[in-house]
Amino acid sequence: MHPEKIKVFGCKRVSTEEQVDGMSLKNQQISIEKYCSDHNFELVETFCDEGISAKTAKRPELQKMLSLIQLKENDVVGIVVYNISRISRDVESYSRDIGYHLSARGVALYSTLEAIDSTPQGRLMKNIALSMHQYDNDIKSQTTKDNMHLVALEGWWQGKIPYGYVGEKIPIGVRGKDGKQKSRLRLIPDTRNDLSDKIRMFLERFSRGDITQTELSEYAESIGLKSATGGKFAPQSIKNMLSYMVYAGFICNEMTNKVPVRGNHEGLISLETYERNQTLLKGRTPATNTPRFTADYPLKHSLLCVQCHEPLSGSAPTGGSGKRSPRYHCTRCRGVGSIGVEKMDRLFKEFLNEVTPTKGTVRLFKAIVRRTASQRLENVNKQLSPLRDQLSKIDDNMHIALQRYLDDDITKDEKEEYQNVLRTKRINIEGKIAELEDVQRLNEATIDYVCNFIDTPLRMWLDADIGTKIEFQRIVIPDGIEFDIKQEKFGTVGLSPLYRLKDIIKEPSTSDDSLMVTSRGSTLDDRAILAPSSAIFCQIYKL
Repeated sequence: MHPEKIKVFGCKRVSTEEQVDGMSLKNQQISIEKYCSDHNFELVETFCDEGISAKTAKRPELQKMLSLIQLKENDVVGIVVYNISRISRDVESYSRDIGYHLSARGVALYSTLEAIDSTPQGRLMKNIALSMHQYDNDIKSQTTKDNMHLVALEGWWQGKIPYGYVGEKIPIGVRGKDGKQKSRLRLIPDTRNDLSDKIRMFLERFSRGDITQTELSEYAESIGLKSATGGKFAPQSIKNMLSYMVYAGFICNEMTNKVPVRGNHEGLISLETYERNQTLLKGRTPATNTPRFTADYPLKHSLLCVQCHEPLSGSAPTGGSGKRSPRYHCTRCRGVGSIGVEKMDRLFKEFLNEVTPTKGTVRLFKAIVRRTASQRLENVNKQLSPLRDQLSKIDDNMHIALQRYLDDDITKDEKEEYQNVLRTKRINIEGKIAELEDVQRLNEATIDYVCNFIDTPLRMWLDADIGTKIEFQRIVIPDGIEFDIKQEKFGTVGLSPLYRLKDIIKEPSTSDDSLMVTSRGSTLDDRAILAPSSAIFCQIYKL
């Protein structure tokens, strides 16, 4: 007479990665059915959770199975799994949320791969198996965190796409076992309905310092900017957007350990605007120094009012047709009028043609630049070393603060406050290092490019991108230049000494090498151009 079969449930689970690695649901089912056949078990029903982690017991099919066991409406006295990791990968979660309910109902747990049963040896094996699976899971989790950290440090985005951006996948590396190529996520501005432009206007409007966060919400509505949910911005949403460093082109989150990292995406605002907003959020009045350049008004703050000698402002009044009309004007003087950006651009191009220097002047300038670069770069290398030492010390202090917190020597708030101070110092030092490293990368090609600015200013202005136009103005009009709006004429105040001297410098008949020598008997040609040219070069590269 055959003994009566023991009724059991089957339990299986798989994640996407495990599906690829051979632990498929089909393989688990085959193993469970064979185990039941070999041990005279009757498999009543199999419960399957697909694509769900085993870190917790909050899985729909598992909970359904536990509920049926608690009802005692069947004769099930066991659960069969492929291995114990299919039911749990966490010792505490298993004991609290699964093992307790099984023990209370007298239900045994069986594994097709592990020798676990109700004997002391079987219980030991179960605990060892659970611990090993948890250890494996913890290692994978730490590896994932480490990989995410490294990816973040490289400037790639991970996680939810910020409002105002869309994701762009960049293929990286070879194809994996699943046949797919790894990729990285880069953010690009979301231009639908001018969304990214509106967010930029929103953030830059607050940076002026004359509007409250409540008024900023009204401003957002006036320019047609809705929240991510399509409604009006809530106070906390406004604060979050103003505090979000991603809009300045940086990544600063848990994946970077809250340390700002330059992202592989385009910022909607400058870092200066972001920092100004943070100062305003803290209730302090930021410095009033105005940026030298904006994309809409490329000559703003370089053009000086002929009456008050202060920089012209830029604005875009809306006409009767509703079309914006960008213009330059003086906000301090009455009656000086205004001039359209397009017309100003045409006049500036004509001005550049007029101030183009002679070939001899450019040749002399290039010789001086080469010598000045060699001398100044030695000084740059000396400045970099202590700054990098300071960064290393900051990192050490960050780790010390973390360890003191883990040792219960300081509170979490004390740790965060101290580390925030260190992060601010790090940003400032990294900024200085970045400037010096830009100078360090100076080479012969860069010198030639600088000289091309001087030799063919109009062509270089037309070809320049937004950032390069800043450097261009520092060469041509380092202190700004007066402009009479009514007469539509440029003055000479503020024009680079190199350009002002172009008409009196003789065409050198000697080679560039001879121009490198300056003696007491130097002519006006050498002495008149040497000092201002060197000063200009140093100003351009912050030497």
